[in-house]
Amino acid sequence: MKKIVFYISLIIALLLGINIVQIVATDLDRLTEYGYGYLIGKVILFVIFTSIAFLTKSKTVKE
Repeated sequence: MKKIVFYISLIIALLLGINIVQIVATDLDRLTEYGYGYLIGKVILFVIFTSIAFLTKSKTVKE
């Protein structure tokens, strides 16, 4: 179960990271205040899923 949570959160974090980079690279100068809220929401979700992946990594992947 922890492996599933790790891989799902890792995939979601990667997708969110790619989306954030695309927004910052192409649309940063055209963002409205709603767009900034959307970007901050994506960043918060990215941090949450990255921390979930980090917390479950030590339990699933042996180093």
